[in-house]
Amino acid sequence: MSSDRLTLLAVDDERSPLEDLARILRGSPSVREVECAADGREALHHITRQAYDGIFLDVRMPDLDGLELAHVLRNFAHQPQLVFVSAHDGAAVEAFERQALDYLRKPVASGRVQEAVERIAVAVASGETSGGAPAPTRPAPEDDEMVAAANLRG
Repeated sequence: MSSDRLTLLAVDDERSPLEDLARILRGSPSVREVECAADGREALHHITRQAYDGIFLDVRMPDLDGLELAHVLRNFAHQPQLVFVSAHDGAAVEAFERQALDYLRKPVASGRVQEAVERIAVAVASGETSGGAPAPTRPAPEDDEMVAAANLRG
């Protein structure tokens, strides 16, 4: 891997799993920075202010859940790699329909987290956006509308 290290966002409404995931991510030599968000709305706030290489996203959260947030992210010019995290397998198919790069089961295992980080690193190095599409060259005009719509929900 190049000297470029990843900037990641971890999102989970449960504090203990979020802290565990962030700790594992910060321990990876491939990771430069990890920020955390306690729900989908806070994650959206982070995402509109900074580009992330990857987002580790809890599937089930109150208000704006991980799958809904993934749908909003499809309209952003910079589409980070998405790794869904859940205690349940039930949302795996829908997560992959939302262009998930990986799907981790809670409680997360450090080895599986590292595999997901390496998948993100490979995708970023190859210039892919989430789902394997080439990276867009200019911002999507829908970004502001999608953020506004998501903010109106609560």
